[in-house]
Amino acid sequence: MNFIKRAVPAAIVLAIAPAYGAPPPGVAQTASLGRALGNTTVFSYTASTMGASSTVNGSYFSGGVITTEASGTVNGDFVAVGAANIGASATITGSVWSGDVLTVGDTGKVKGSLFSSGAATLGANGSLDGDMRSGGVVTVGATARVKGEVTGPATPVISASSRDTAGRDAHIASAEEAIKSEAMTARFTALTVAGGLRITSAQQALMSLPTTTTLAATQVTNRTFTAGVYQAASWTTTAGITLTLDAQHQDNASFVFNFADIFSTGASTKINLINAGANNSVIWNAYGGYAQLGASTDLIGTILANTYIEVGASSHVTGTDSSCGGVYSATSYVHGGASAVIGGAGCNFNAKAFDTTPEDATPFDDHTPFDDTPVDNTPFDEPAAAVPEPATYGLLLAGLASIGVLARRRRGSAADREPQEATLQAA
Repeated sequence: MNFIKRAVPAAIVLAIAPAYGAPPPGVAQTASLGRALGNTTVFSYTASTMGASSTVNGSYFSGGVITTEASGTVNGDFVAVGAANIGASATITGSVWSGDVLTVGDTGKVKGSLFSSGAATLGANGSLDGDMRSGGVVTVGATARVKGEVTGPATPVISASSRDTAGRDAHIASAEEAIKSEAMTARFTALTVAGGLRITSAQQALMSLPTTTTLAATQVTNRTFTAGVYQAASWTTTAGITLTLDAQHQDNASFVFNFADIFSTGASTKINLINAGANNSVIWNAYGGYAQLGASTDLIGTILANTYIEVGASSHVTGTDSSCGGVYSATSYVHGGASAVIGGAGCNFNAKAFDTTPEDATPFDDHTPFDDTPVDNTPFDEPAAAVPEPATYGLLLAGLASIGVLARRRRGSAADREPQEATLQAA
């Protein structure tokens, strides 16, 4: 009985252990970057552009000028230290924050509010569901629609044919609001520096992980990788190959690729994750250089680069299980080509980079893009206590069955010894 009491807890620990492993240093930091950097999928330290018909699932932050070209989509907030340019027929599902001039092209749509330090323009046939607040001249184009207030340091220029706007409260900003507007660029600049430091910290932690495999400079054929830490001075894939990441049904399995300089993929490179478990991680860490994805590359994971990141036309960057993933430059720019997609379709941040609730909130509230307070129900929350998967229950039952067999054997051996011991005592 004592044997069973000791063995049962041990078997339970062994059976459930695969569901509880903690991610190594750097991996956890990378997993939390999106939330920590204002729920962003794209973070660019300097100017950044996403091409025509491109998509960013998650918020998009730039330490310089930010641009999404015609028919682009950002499913989150659009935040820049410098000017913000939203192309014709583009859509922003969150709010737009600019430390300089802000322009929404013709037929552009913004479902949140517009805040800018400089002049702000909503083009003809554009639509804005929230407020329009600017530190410069405000212009609302022909047949454009603004559902909220329109505010600037001078009387806003609103087209007589604009929709929904004529009866709204269009007024001159107070002196206090003007002073706050002037401070926006400085504030966003400080946030950019803080973001770059976060990325660098995660990169350094990933660099410190023990290397399990050293890679040749060029990958020229299809290949399968298991979980581990891979290292190369620089690494390039040739066009058209497929790289398969096999998690072997392990929970918390991590694939870390550390590159001292360049990470580059040839056109039409495919990177797939198979046999995934819970909380798998895939990280591409160009800690001393840049990352460049060729056209039509499909990549699973998160890209960190010391300098710039270029995502080729029609390329896709998604996280595991279609979660966010993302691209983060510590010191330079991010560029996405036409029809590129960054962030998985399952990326869904429930909080914006800046809280614009209640209605009188301004971009200078205490809510910042780098708030460490956990956000409920986001992909970057701390994981809840693990619940054993069906396969884990199978391991547990098998362990208990083995214990039962051993216990029966012990009882049988004891029963066999009892007559022998009685005979010896009689003798």
